[in-house]
Amino acid sequence: MAEAETELKFLFEERDLGKITSLVSAASGLEEPVHQRLQATYFDTPDCDLWKHGFTLRVRSNGTSHVQTVKHLTSSSVDRDEWEAETAGPEPDLDVLKNTPLARLTAKSSIRQALKAAFEVNVERTTYLITARGGVIEASLDRGAIEAHGEKLGVRELELELKSGEHHHLFNLARSFVAQAPLHPSLISKAERGHLLARDSWGRPAKSSQPRLNKEMTCEQAFQQIGQSCLRDFHLNMLGLEKLKNAEAIHQGRVAVRRLRAAMTFFKPMVFDIAYRRLRGELQWLARMLGAARDRDVLRANLLERATGDEACAQASELASLFEAERLRARQAAVEALDSERGRILLLDLALWIEDGRWKRQPSGIASEPIESFTGLRLRKRHKKLIRLGAYLAHLAPGPRHKVRIAAKELRYMADFFADCPGIVRDHKSLKKLIDCCEKMQSALGVIRDEEAIAEFMEREVWRHTAAAYIEAKPASSEASRAKADTKRELKKAVRAYSKLAEIDAF
Repeated sequence: MAEAETELKFLFEERDLGKITSLVSAASGLEEPVHQRLQATYFDTPDCDLWKHGFTLRVRSNGTSHVQTVKHLTSSSVDRDEWEAETAGPEPDLDVLKNTPLARLTAKSSIRQALKAAFEVNVERTTYLITARGGVIEASLDRGAIEAHGEKLGVRELELELKSGEHHHLFNLARSFVAQAPLHPSLISKAERGHLLARDSWGRPAKSSQPRLNKEMTCEQAFQQIGQSCLRDFHLNMLGLEKLKNAEAIHQGRVAVRRLRAAMTFFKPMVFDIAYRRLRGELQWLARMLGAARDRDVLRANLLERATGDEACAQASELASLFEAERLRARQAAVEALDSERGRILLLDLALWIEDGRWKRQPSGIASEPIESFTGLRLRKRHKKLIRLGAYLAHLAPGPRHKVRIAAKELRYMADFFADCPGIVRDHKSLKKLIDCCEKMQSALGVIRDEEAIAEFMEREVWRHTAAAYIEAKPASSEASRAKADTKRELKKAVRAYSKLAEIDAF
């Protein structure tokens, strides 16, 4: 029989161990902590069949006994279903799996034969028991490493697990800890980190993932699945943020924030509560910090790309180097924002709000509606708004044209949430076509926006610095002619995509 596991995870730096240990120890009072050495082996097939279906299978040893655990991922970032059973040794007991949902998968001979150790997690665990105003919470400090194919990844993690009481007991303690110590909320479990390490994907930028939706879901279930998917994507990409060359991590992290904001807008009739505006405002702050860093990455790349010959290359590099200090300052500001108490609390509050926000208890009636009926109406509304804004697109000024680009991006994100879920809208093929048209509009108008940014930079910076040689090599009139031709070409692409978009009737 499944047992519900309710927990939150936080990462920390080794230098902060003493402060965090003191914080947890003080909260536990006179309770003596329990020290354990835990060795866990995770099993899967070479194709990660268990992980792809949302399951993890591990056998953990504490030196005296072996416990086999099956966990099943849900739309929740807090609650997990798990099944535990003692085994005779360090290998999985497949007969015991018949009492779990994993039985259907492991019943296939191809899966059973391919099942093998994928990675190991070895940690020193110190466990404290905390009584928090009626709730009992187990706080576990883990230090050790994940090992896969000879590679190691350090583990420094605090787990807070609710043993008895209500969710708010756990949430309140977590907020208190995050406000007092540099604890970073994490949606990336040890199991997922192990799988990423085994696939040589740890710390690399990750593109947006598709939420696991089906047309039988309620609006509440769909929003939670989408919201957690966006947050998870954000957490994955922030792992590589401090690598100065990793501009793609900034981009994908920014996309994750924008997708989450799009989800909040899409489901606003259901999720608008007392916390909605505050969280939206904080997400806008985070988006601005990431946006400043991303815009400078793009501008520098575009400046270097303009070098078309040996003579021009040095001059373009000179301009890019003039901009480098500003780019690094923007990157550092984004890192500091995420490391700050404000950034940490925002990520925790977002996860908790999606999980158990006040919106869930509002009498709107939308939460229990089938997602199928809600989605068509909301996408139709956004589609009509974009068609209205994009009228006379070829003649719009930069400001209104930028609004069209934002609207196309939002509609693309909203529609893309349901791209892998047939049955949500009347015509799924037309939905795919709509996404494609929005993407082409967004891309073409984005190129124009980048050209405008370069023009602004050139006007502001070139005459302030010693880059006169660049002007001589590429006269202003030549730059203006190139920018005009690029804008004309991209605008034609955007207008073609808009025309096709206007003809779509998927809802």
